Amino acid sequence: MKKILQQIPGFSTPKNTTEEHRHENTATTHQPEEAPIYLISMAGYPNYGDELITRRWLEFFAEHKPNTEIWLDVREPGTASTLFKNIHPNLHVVNTVFRAIFEYEHNLNRHPSELIKTLGSPRFDAGLLQLRRAGTIHLLGGGFINSVWPSNALIIETMQATAQETGARLIATGQGLMPRITENFTGFSHISVRDTPSSYALGITRGLDDAYLINPNTLTPNTAEFSPENTQLYLCVQNDAVEDGQHQRMLNFVRAQVKKLDIPRDNIHYVEAIPGADYAGYEALQDIVNPHGFISFQQFWDEDFTFSPEQLWITSRFHHHLMASLAGARGIALSGKPDYYDVKHQSLLELGSHWKLSGADSQELYNWSDFTAPEDMTRHVHTKYQQACTLYSVG
Repeated sequence: MKKILQQIPGFSTPKNTTEEHRHENTATTHQPEEAPIYLISMAGYPNYGDELITRRWLEFFAEHKPNTEIWLDVREPGTASTLFKNIHPNLHVVNTVFRAIFEYEHNLNRHPSELIKTLGSPRFDAGLLQLRRAGTIHLLGGGFINSVWPSNALIIETMQATAQETGARLIATGQGLMPRITENFTGFSHISVRDTPSSYALGITRGLDDAYLINPNTLTPNTAEFSPENTQLYLCVQNDAVEDGQHQRMLNFVRAQVKKLDIPRDNIHYVEAIPGADYAGYEALQDIVNPHGFISFQQFWDEDFTFSPEQLWITSRFHHHLMASLAGARGIALSGKPDYYDVKHQSLLELGSHWKLSGADSQELYNWSDFTAPEDMTRHVHTKYQQACTLYSVG
């Protein structure tokens, strides 16, 4: 995966290196240690979108807060530790919150909020004490606080219980709350959402997905031009989090659309976002995909991959849509779950991606002339980056 941010420069030494000046400089610039920042994320499964969001924030903190302790709480800390190694020099990866919730849901009698308030459990206290040190507890973005996974509301309750004990600042960014549950963000000092229905639900201005958190100075324009004769097609058709029959419907659509556009097999690739959940789509379509065209999640994450305006995408994955349209690529977004994936993809259409949206009720096939280049999406990068700088008083 092509790195977006440049390397963080090292610290420079003062020009005046006399012993007297060094002592004076230390005395006058020493600041109290900043309280740790505690991030809660769905990363680690792995899922390209959740991993991308988390990496964006870790890169931001590496740029602006390299000396601050960053605690990342995820479901699978082993996987996350590997995926995010060397991004931030003071990163600690744990599963404290998620483990407490899992244990509670599997017959542990103590609610996570009670564990935080009273402690007294050797199995949890070491992690909970670190959580209680945090100055900010930050719920990273994604679409997981909703009725598809209603138990995730326990994450919010756990954050609130911690803040009641410690006074920590609570924030949530880039949230997708549809289809909605009766979540309660009481006590949060900042909430942002990435789609219009979620903004209406909370009565706040619509924000942006956390994947747009890129330093604008690191973006480089791609001047490649779209040409049907040379277009490379990238596919991804998931079989998780979709309604019955929708996986096959999306596969049928892809086959029909590829046939209509008459794209050569050598120009067709398949990009995995969730290992396994997306591989089933490749297995079903491998007869139309370049024999060397399968790109696994790990390859996509580790190796250089350049999103480009000369690409065409047909994908059910939201963050493929986001990243490809940011780079100027055209495409078709597939929705296999009404009120969830259509909301996510629609949020990008509203920002100017100009992609086509194929849902359960849409069987329309498209000609080459139907595909329109996205608007300049870099303005959203500028907005998101400035908001993050304001939120953490940096920049």
